[in-house]
Amino acid sequence: AVVSTQSTGVSTFQHYFKRINLRSGFYGPMYDRKRRRSESDSVEFRRRKEQFITQNLSPGSLTRDQIRSLALSEGGLLSNKYRRVLWCEYLGLAHSKSVSESDITSFRDFTQVCLDVHRCNSRIKPGTLPHRVTALKNRLKNVICRSLAEQPSRHYYQGYHDVSLTLLNVMEERLATVAMSELCSTHLSPHIRENLEETSRLMGYIIPLVSQKCPELADFVLSSDAGTMFSLSWIITWFAYVINDEDTTYRLYDAFIVSDALLPVYLSAAILLYRRRVIMSVECELSSVHHVLHTLPQDLPWETVVSSALQLFEEYPPSVIKTLPVRQRDIILQVPRSGYLDWSRNWAVNLVNLAKTPAGIAVTTSVIVGVTAFLMTSLAGKLQL
Repeated sequence: AVVSTQSTGVSTFQHYFKRINLRSGFYGPMYDRKRRRSESDSVEFRRRKEQFITQNLSPGSLTRDQIRSLALSEGGLLSNKYRRVLWCEYLGLAHSKSVSESDITSFRDFTQVCLDVHRCNSRIKPGTLPHRVTALKNRLKNVICRSLAEQPSRHYYQGYHDVSLTLLNVMEERLATVAMSELCSTHLSPHIRENLEETSRLMGYIIPLVSQKCPELADFVLSSDAGTMFSLSWIITWFAYVINDEDTTYRLYDAFIVSDALLPVYLSAAILLYRRRVIMSVECELSSVHHVLHTLPQDLPWETVVSSALQLFEEYPPSVIKTLPVRQRDIILQVPRSGYLDWSRNWAVNLVNLAKTPAGIAVTTSVIVGVTAFLMTSLAGKLQL
């Protein structure tokens, strides 16, 4: 239960949860993606949000739905001191769970882990004393090897160390190990297989998502043969490899941890849609398009992009995304799916729109020709009589 308080700010934020739509669980009245709020509104929202979290930080005070709503609304969980508690709460980590103390040098990918950890200096806070850097890297190796060694089917990939380091920067080594093990069973499962075929398949959903909102952009990328390889480092590292600001990385991890494993794919599509003008301004050929796609601006309005990604998720959930055509114009006549075409409302408009598609025109033409032929045959028979 939410802790009761006399504070007006905290009381107002409690009302946020009473009115939230738990079906989607994304937004409340204090964070309306359709309404542009002033900077003062944003500051006040975060102040009330921090008050609410502080009052309800003890274990069991918040439900998973409430933690999820906090993590997805503006600013995420605000601070690492809140994340180290609420990430564990959401993932259901047992604080008493023990972690193997086995020799990590026996891990099959230990050599590659050491190489990648050695190269992660760019993600370590500048000015950190050398002996602390060494200690951090040793803990990072432990987290990586022990979380993967729990099951023989788990394979290390380059980028796993970026996700591990992000969690290790927030929580202690043992909890980071348990958290990474939990994520291996859920969110990171497609990436820790023997190869990245499943990851490549998930990357293939980006252009179909883009096509639903901007067919011209999807056609442009497809015509350039740039593919979706530009997004590989985005998806397998949860953007940690390509974002320089650690606070932005933590904010994105707030959203990824409490969401479906495909949210990085939706965020990738949302980034392309936000940058559509820049992307389509370059020459439509492989090297130019790949370069502009691969170069992720550091000054993106991340709250806006995250909001767009969540909206995409609502409109085209994972149960639907697999059915989306690569190009919008390739839609064929099919049984409507929930969230794809809402035939419970505006069915007449939807039917007219469907009739305007190539498939709809073909079907309509066939029906007209068939009916005309039937009528002419019937009329000819009557005339003969």
